[in-house]
Amino acid sequence: MSSKILPMQYPLVTSWQWQANAFAVLDNYPETEPWIMSHFIQLQLTSNFGSSYVDFYRTPTFEFCPWLFHQHLKRETVSYFNADICSFFIDSINMNNYIYGVFDQAYFLQGHDRLPHDLFIYGYDLERQVFHVADFTFTGKYSFAEVAFAQMEKAYHAIQGGDDWLYLGKGGLSLISYNDSLGYEFRLANVIEQLEGFLSGTNSFEKMREMTYRTRPCVFGLEVYDKLIEDLVKINRKEMEADYRPFHVICDHKALMLRRLLFLERNGYLESGTGLYERYRDVENDALLCRNLLIKYTLTNDSSIIDKMITNVRKIIKNETEIIEILLSKLVLR
Repeated sequence: MSSKILPMQYPLVTSWQWQANAFAVLDNYPETEPWIMSHFIQLQLTSNFGSSYVDFYRTPTFEFCPWLFHQHLKRETVSYFNADICSFFIDSINMNNYIYGVFDQAYFLQGHDRLPHDLFIYGYDLERQVFHVADFTFTGKYSFAEVAFAQMEKAYHAIQGGDDWLYLGKGGLSLISYNDSLGYEFRLANVIEQLEGFLSGTNSFEKMREMTYRTRPCVFGLEVYDKLIEDLVKINRKEMEADYRPFHVICDHKALMLRRLLFLERNGYLESGTGLYERYRDVENDALLCRNLLIKYTLTNDSSIIDKMITNVRKIIKNETEIIEILLSKLVLR
């Protein structure tokens, strides 16, 4: 086989690499929709030193998604079976495995002396001696690119010790393949529990702590917005660096909620004619405005922009609370 490209679609969710990679694979298979619509509902903000990290609350997607078969290998294990890393990648792709790991991307991006970053490999071409990859570093947003075999080999072997930071420092390589043997049954009660947790700011998955990673102090759901307002005040006082990424996650959350509303109505779980989709589109637009305003602030340092953002975040809190409360009252249990 001289070339092979595994199925990839440009994903709806592009906040973080691990989420984008999972959606880029899963969105090729309509049967995964019930699982996607049952997850990625709760938001989580983790307080780090000098910054806030926002993500969907999740059991680790690659490890626990029933549609993905996940094999996690130590680098020592990989080298034991095949010292030629490019050959190992080609063999893995031929067995329908995507590859996820940390590489020193300074070897295929100019202007960097050192850039350990996670990369997703989904194909190869022997004739042209390139791998097909997905990452954020090539264009500043999630994109598909090609990397030469020789560059990939150097980038892989340049990662040592603490540079291999995936999975809270476990490191290694993940082989991920699509698995259609288990399936997934949509449960509306699970969605209701998460929506209620979003409104109350509680973690619906606390009872399953053993399935996730240890984190710093977190807030959940609507309380994420209150913490982001606190961050915006600190940004305006120059006590914190401006970072648009938390608001990009908020935008992705709204896009998925819109998709979820359509799914619920299409499958008879939501009464038709509620107008909730149109109202949630307004919330999505407000989230997009916040993200774009913060990008504008980084270019201008105009403090009035932060004031506009705070007003807009409070508007999101009010409107999203009302919409979810109505949604909960209109869901059809069966």
